[in-house]
Amino acid sequence: MNNTDWKILIYLREERSINKVAKRLFMTQPSLTYRLDQMEKEIGVPLFIRTNKGVHFTDAGDRLYSYAEKELQRYQDMKNFVTHEPNTISGVLRIGASRSFTQSHMPTLLKGFVDRYADIELSLTTMASDQLTKLVKKEEIQLAIIRGSQEWPEMDILLANPLMYLISAKPIDYKTLPSQPTIRYRSDPGLDETRTRWWRQNVGDPPQFLLAVDDCLTCVELVNAGLGHSVIPADLLPKCSPKVYRQVLRDKDGRPIYRPIHLICKNAMTISAPVAMFIDYVKQYFHENGAISEPEREEAPAEANA
Repeated sequence: MNNTDWKILIYLREERSINKVAKRLFMTQPSLTYRLDQMEKEIGVPLFIRTNKGVHFTDAGDRLYSYAEKELQRYQDMKNFVTHEPNTISGVLRIGASRSFTQSHMPTLLKGFVDRYADIELSLTTMASDQLTKLVKKEEIQLAIIRGSQEWPEMDILLANPLMYLISAKPIDYKTLPSQPTIRYRSDPGLDETRTRWWRQNVGDPPQFLLAVDDCLTCVELVNAGLGHSVIPADLLPKCSPKVYRQVLRDKDGRPIYRPIHLICKNAMTISAPVAMFIDYVKQYFHENGAISEPEREEAPAEANA
């Protein structure tokens, strides 16, 4: 099997269509079908399931697909190393990011990276930080940008340490908070524990109405619309209306509460040129924005005394 075969497998997973893959590789449909048949003969087991809704992979096909990604990346890394042209680095980069990080940073970050390295193909997975950690461990993605303090034994880079804020459509008064809608976005257990502990230490009485939404940005929009209060990281404050009240979250001893942003990756993955370039770019992005490990200043507008 060769690099064209690896591309066939990768494109077939994306498209689920022999006709679409043939067009992408400038092949005829019969020649691509023949090549798929030859793969199965060479491996000796069924790799594909052809249905009216497209082509699907068997378990053996899934394992071969994972191998194909690594083999194609090794080949592209070799070409990059031989040519010594860092601005023409190519390859497939599979990254993950927490939903809130994606909403606050990813559009700008990815736009700058793509402008600089146009030949690198990007695949972005967004989900909760604890789930992303599992994907990195299983090598389903090459690296992830997560929030909170997840247990990770290998490369772990602290990118930023933003404060957590309480935002509210009404002036902040801990005595009346329980009577207002509490809006929470779905996240990892670490954030759930932080929010619950803060509420128990500072407010006490359970909220009368709890509204759960899928993502942080929806949460902010609901507060902007005048509905209740929520807890968000400081880097999402720019999404808040100027009329929204905000206050730094503090523990029972008055210390501010942070929600750190980490980049995690298996050490072996840094051999890949696209992975190494992305890590360097992300570090530069946060350095230029003055966000590396520096506590953020409290926002003055709408600050309230509890």
